[in-house]
Amino acid sequence: MMSIDSEHIDRLLPQTQCRQCGYQGCLPYAQALSRGEAAINLCTPGGTTVIMDLAKLLNKSVLPPADPFKAQQPKAIALIDETECIGCTACIKACPVDAILGATKQMHTVISNECSGCELCIEPCPVDCITMQPVQEHWLPRARQLANKQQDERFAAATQAKVRFQHRTARLQRLQHQKEQQLHAHRLQKTAITATSSTKSASSINSAALIAKAMAKAQTQQLQRRVPDNQESFQQQQIAKAQEQAGYRRAMRDLQYGSEQQKADALTWLRLYKQQHEPQQ
Repeated sequence: MMSIDSEHIDRLLPQTQCRQCGYQGCLPYAQALSRGEAAINLCTPGGTTVIMDLAKLLNKSVLPPADPFKAQQPKAIALIDETECIGCTACIKACPVDAILGATKQMHTVISNECSGCELCIEPCPVDCITMQPVQEHWLPRARQLANKQQDERFAAATQAKVRFQHRTARLQRLQHQKEQQLHAHRLQKTAITATSSTKSASSINSAALIAKAMAKAQTQQLQRRVPDNQESFQQQQIAKAQEQAGYRRAMRDLQYGSEQQKADALTWLRLYKQQHEPQQ
């Protein structure tokens, strides 16, 4: 029997990238279907509609949904309780369609019209501040700006989600490429510095004398400079700020990689940190 092209199958899927089928997205599921390695009833967001279309396309018998209870539930979008959010960005990294706004140490919020209802943001949230709110729409996301105006509701929603997923994938690839370039440049710079240091070490330059001379010059300049009275206070503020930032980074690290006790301590610290930095009402 001739296999059906995976892209043809992929066009029938809702493009939520929810992984509820057991695969890492809609296209991997479509590829498994094309190879005859997956059942046609695994797409929970697609429900009976997608099952029937897949059965017709692949010439297979119609099957009931693999998860009939969840398939009967209304569509839902994510909602973040901003009073509990600690700004850890875990949900932002998990969202396949970039439907969550926020930054480190800042409250996050869901772009409700772009949410595909995939639920991938719920599990990584360390404080359980994300819930799914039922909506009346049959197909998500609700936005349609990136879709063909002639498409019906189902395929317009799928196009919107797929394009945003593709944009996110391309953005992450660019960032990874930039990171690799920066690391490569850093390695080259480090190699050059090492080579220069080796050359200087082999010469007859008295490095101790140079250091002493530089320190003496710096001390002279410091005496000549007019230092504000509050310089010491400012330095203490900068030190306190740096210590606070270090504490935040340590708490975020423990929250992700620490033991259960370290995670609990980190959550307590982050909640106190949030309370201290919230604007006074």
